[in-house]
Amino acid sequence: MRAVEEMEWRAVTTLFEELVDMATDEQARRLTRSKQPKHIVEQVTALLAAVRSDGILDMAAPSMDSVSATPATYTSLSSGQEVGGFTIEKLIGRGGMGEVYLARRTSADFEQLVALKLLRAEAADRGNAFMRERRLLARLEHPGISRLIDAGIAPDGRPYMAMEYIDGYPIDIWCHDHAASLDMRLNQFREVCDAVSYAHTKLIVHRDIKPSNIMIDKSGKVRLLDFGIAKLLDDTSLVPATTQAMLTPDYAAPEQLDGDDPTVAADIYALGVVLYELVCGKGPWRRDGASVPAIIRRVLYEDPALPSKVATRNGAPVAARQIAGDLDAIILKAMRRNPSERYRSVADLAADVGRHQELRPVHARNGSTRYMIGRFVRRYRWAVAASTAAVAALLIGAGGIALQARETARERDNAFAEARRIEAANQAFMGMFQDASDKSRFETTTMRQMIDGTRQRLISSLRPESHDAVSSIAALADLYLTASANDDARALLTEALARGFGRSDAADLARLKLQLSTVEIRDKQTAKARSLLEEARVVWITDPEKYNRETVIAADVESTILLNEGKPSEAIALLQDNMTRAERANSAYDRDLVWYYHKLATFMVEQKRLDEASSVIGRGMKVLDARNQARTDSALLLRRFQAEIASQNNKDMLAAQMLATVIADRRKLFGQSLALAVDLLKLGQLYVKIDKSAAALPLLTEAAPMSVLY
Repeated sequence: MRAVEEMEWRAVTTLFEELVDMATDEQARRLTRSKQPKHIVEQVTALLAAVRSDGILDMAAPSMDSVSATPATYTSLSSGQEVGGFTIEKLIGRGGMGEVYLARRTSADFEQLVALKLLRAEAADRGNAFMRERRLLARLEHPGISRLIDAGIAPDGRPYMAMEYIDGYPIDIWCHDHAASLDMRLNQFREVCDAVSYAHTKLIVHRDIKPSNIMIDKSGKVRLLDFGIAKLLDDTSLVPATTQAMLTPDYAAPEQLDGDDPTVAADIYALGVVLYELVCGKGPWRRDGASVPAIIRRVLYEDPALPSKVATRNGAPVAARQIAGDLDAIILKAMRRNPSERYRSVADLAADVGRHQELRPVHARNGSTRYMIGRFVRRYRWAVAASTAAVAALLIGAGGIALQARETARERDNAFAEARRIEAANQAFMGMFQDASDKSRFETTTMRQMIDGTRQRLISSLRPESHDAVSSIAALADLYLTASANDDARALLTEALARGFGRSDAADLARLKLQLSTVEIRDKQTAKARSLLEEARVVWITDPEKYNRETVIAADVESTILLNEGKPSEAIALLQDNMTRAERANSAYDRDLVWYYHKLATFMVEQKRLDEASSVIGRGMKVLDARNQARTDSALLLRRFQAEIASQNNKDMLAAQMLATVIADRRKLFGQSLALAVDLLKLGQLYVKIDKSAAALPLLTEAAPMSVLY
C-alpha cells in the first residue's frame, strides 16, 4: 500500500469521518461503492481497522459507574496505620497519581474524619504536581469547596494532605436518587457555579469539573473536589504535560484537547456539559461503546445535540418542554466551541440560570421584544390576566397579494432591522400607487404595469448602499414571483446586484442572492441556484440564531434543489431537521409555517411515506391549536391536506368525512371563497371515485360559478 501524498490526505480524512461511526458491514458497503482511488480506500480501510482494534485508546471510555464499581485491590497503607496523627481506616479511591484513604483523627476533645490523599509510590516523579495541588488548596476557603485541613510527609517519605471528608454522593447520582425537580437541579448547579467562581477569583482554574468531582453531602450542600490538575492563571511555570492525559474527555473543552493553555472558559464549558447531563440524564458526547478517540473527535469537530431533543428521545429526568428555549440556549452558549463565544464568567452563567428560574429574559437568547414580553406575562400572569395585548400584522398588497414582514427571533437589533424593512416595503407600495395616482390612469392601469413602473423608478432613484432600498427591491421581487413573472424577477434582482445594491451589508446582499436562487430553482437552473444559495449561506452560518428565519428559508430553498437533483430523501431529512427551527422562526407567520408543513408532507407523499406525512400535518395542526389558530384559513388548509393523505392511503370514506367537516367550517367562518370552491371540487371528485356521483353533482354545481367569481 503506497504512501498517501499530502494533497490526498484530505480525501482520506473526509471519507474516514463519514464512515467511522457506521456499523462495520455498512462501512464495507460504502467502501465498495466509493469512487475514490484504490489507494485512498485502502488507507481508509486501515484506519477503520485501527479504530476497531483493542489498543488502550480504542477501548470504551470508562463511565463513572464503572470506575466507582471497580474494587481497589491494592493499598499501600493498612487499616490502623498512622500518618501524621491520622489513623487509616480504608482506601476509598485511587487516581492518576494519588490514593485517597478514609482516616480519623482523635484527640481528647474532638474527633474528625478526613480524606487523606497521598502520592502513589509508583508516581514519585509527580511529587512537584502533588505539592502544587496542596498549595492551590491552601488558597481556597469556601463553603462549597472541600477544605485542606493538614499536610505533611508520611513515614515512608511521601507527601500527603488531609482534606475535609464529604459523606455524600456525586451530583448526578444525588439528583437521580432524590428524584430532584428541575429547580432543585438548577439550584445545586448554581451552588457549583458559586464555588467555581470563587476559585476563579483566586486565579485558579479547576480544569476537571465533572459530576464525580461535585459531591452533595447529607445536608444537600455542594462540595467541589479534586483540584489535582488545576492551574494557577498567574503561574508562569508550565503544568506537566502528563496532566493532559488525566482529563476526562467527556467534560474537557475543545481547547484543552487541542493542547491550548486553558482559561476560565474551559471551566465554563465543563459546567455547560454538567448542566446538560443534569437535565438530559446523559452527556452530549458519550454513546454506547464509544472509544476515547471517538469522544475526542466529537468534542473537537461536532456540535452537541439540542438538549431538549435528547430529552425527548431519552426519557430524561426533566421534560423536554422545560428544557426547550432558555435552557437549550444557556447550555449551548456555555459549550460553544470558540471560548470567546461562551459566557464571560461563571458568574454570568449562574446569573442566566437564575434569570430562567425567575422567568426573566436570559442573556443567552439575547431575546426579541416578543420573547421578553412573553416572559413578563408569565412572571406576572395574575396581574395581566385581565388584559390582552394584540399586535396587528402589516398586510400590504392588492389582488390577493400579501406581503408579510420577515421576523428575526433572536437579536434585538434584528427587530429594528425588521421595522426598517417593513417601512421600506411600505414606501415601495405607496410609491407604486402614487405613480398611478391620477384617477383615470388608476382605473386603467394593471397591477403588472404598476409594478413595472415602480421597478424602473426604484432602480434609478434609490441609493445602492441603503438598507431600505434592498427591502423595497425584495418586496417587488416577491410580487413578481407571486405573479409567476420569473423573467422580470430575475431582471430586477440581476440589475440590482449589478448596480451594487446590498454590497454595504453582507446580510442584505445574501438576501438578494437567496431570492435570485429561488428564481433559478423555478426555471430548473439547479446549478446556478445552488451556487447562489451557498454564497448566501456563508452569511447565515456565522450566527444561525441571529439569522434564524433566513436559515429556515435557506433550508427550504435547498430542499427544492435536492429534489431537483434527484435526492428526495435528503430533501425530506433537511426539512425534518429544521422543523423545530421553522416553528420558532415562523411563530408570528402561520401561513409560512403551514407552507413548510405542507411542503414536507408533499415530499413524503411523493415518496409513499404516507404515515409520516400524516404525522407532519398532525403536528402542524397541534401547533396551530396551541397558538389559538385552529379556526383559521391556515388550519383549514392543513385539514384539507390531511384528508388528501387519507385518500392516498386508500381511506376514501374517512377522507370524505374529513373534507365535509372542512367545508362546513370554512363556509361558517368565511362564506363563499375560492378556497371553498376548491374544497367542494375535491370532495366532489372523491364522491365520484367512491361511486357517489349523485352526491357529487350538487357540490360541483356549487363550486363552478364560485371558482370563476373568486
